Amino acid sequence: MTTELPPAQRRLVFAACVAALFTAAVEGTIVATAMPTIAADLGGFSLLAWVFAAYMLTQAVTIPIYGRMADLYGRKRVLFVGLGIFLVGCVLCGFAPNMLMLVVFRALQGIGAGAVMPVTLTIVGDAYPSLERVRVQPYIASVFASSSIVGPVLGAFIVQNVSWQLIFWFNIPIGLLAIILLARFYKETPRVVKHSIDIAGALLLMASITGILLALLQADTLGWWVVPLVMASVLVFFLFLRIEKRSPEPLLPSALWRNRTLFACNVGSFGIGGALMGVGAFLPTYLQAVMGNTVLESGIALSIMSFSWPLAATISSRVVMVRTSYRTSAVTGGIVIVAGGLALAALAAIPLEISAHVLWGWWPIAAAFLIGAGMGMMNSAQHISMQEAAGAYRGIATATQQFTRQVGGSFGTAVMGAVLNLSLATKLPGVRDPVETMMDPALRANLPAADLSILNIGVSDSLSNVFWVTLLFTILAAATGWLVPNVKPGKLHEHTLEDA
Repeated sequence: MTTELPPAQRRLVFAACVAALFTAAVEGTIVATAMPTIAADLGGFSLLAWVFAAYMLTQAVTIPIYGRMADLYGRKRVLFVGLGIFLVGCVLCGFAPNMLMLVVFRALQGIGAGAVMPVTLTIVGDAYPSLERVRVQPYIASVFASSSIVGPVLGAFIVQNVSWQLIFWFNIPIGLLAIILLARFYKETPRVVKHSIDIAGALLLMASITGILLALLQADTLGWWVVPLVMASVLVFFLFLRIEKRSPEPLLPSALWRNRTLFACNVGSFGIGGALMGVGAFLPTYLQAVMGNTVLESGIALSIMSFSWPLAATISSRVVMVRTSYRTSAVTGGIVIVAGGLALAALAAIPLEISAHVLWGWWPIAAAFLIGAGMGMMNSAQHISMQEAAGAYRGIATATQQFTRQVGGSFGTAVMGAVLNLSLATKLPGVRDPVETMMDPALRANLPAADLSILNIGVSDSLSNVFWVTLLFTILAAATGWLVPNVKPGKLHEHTLEDA
């Protein structure tokens, strides 16, 4: 239970929550443009997708657990534990000696980051009365928009001018500042509420998803062992579902999938998460390895997508939905996101000598802009309609939406990473680390023209296959737009989770 705070003290608490949110939000974007350089330095490019997947997976699965623990042990205490784990992970990532250890330390970061979003938003909700809570929501939204815009450019600048280790250490002073402000100014009396934390369900879900991700990402090295690994993962998932049915407080309430509006939001978030990682994790590699752009230029390209998302979301919320309906906004966004996916996949059809031209150099940037704009419109319509439909269960529904997006991103990077590795092995057999060679300016400059052309075509075609998978995720997300209610905001009947 939060003690009522004077306005000045409450603003400091809010500033601390914003700082904490920023650390977790920027961590997902600041790494994107730097990963090709980090992979070239540490080696093990085949593990690149795991650097993203490990962070998102552990973050997603721990979100509902931290939410339950915050009710039991107090917001501040749980947030401090999560932030502490996250910051330790940041320190260790900077000292990672190879890609495998970087993946391990990123997983540790994710375990801590799972506490940041749900607990800080809960603290803001506790600290502000309902009317003032509405007023501060735009500031919270701006944290994610600013981190998406600042992160890629800042990451590229740090890598190009300082050292990639600073990317992970950048968050440490911000996180420590948040802890100091909350320790000094946030006062609470934890309420004694009996809850059951579905630890078994969380562990089984994580084991199942991790097994499937491992099978996808390492299919080329595991060989036939992929089959028993997938079978075991599916068996663990069914065991998870069985335990969930018996749990008094399941990790993922099944009723969330029986309501049409919530179903559309969750599946749409899964598709958006996958498509987002197709752009964020692999477009910088294409721009640098194939088109020869600098790290900073690829960071600017990602920032274009990050700029179009909040811009389209604002237009969707304040213009389209209030004049038409949720569905109109979602379907329009779906058309735009698929157009962007098609533009990205069409890169393979543009000859390399043409794509190097200044005009065609804007093609992938335009594709990223369209994908970001489509996501902004779709996510805005689905998120707001979901919260209106969920009624008193908005907290559970919102947490599940965050979870499905994180899982979609994890599966997206896993599938795309598998496609990339298999494509490189097929198109460039016997060539060791072709992407790392193309990313290293010194190695690239010493290659004979004929070898450089072969590598360039092979890497380009392989990454283009990844973008075709990205297109499939955009189509999945767009299809859910037709399930969104065809009503204006405020006109949707509120449901309970028992309604189907």
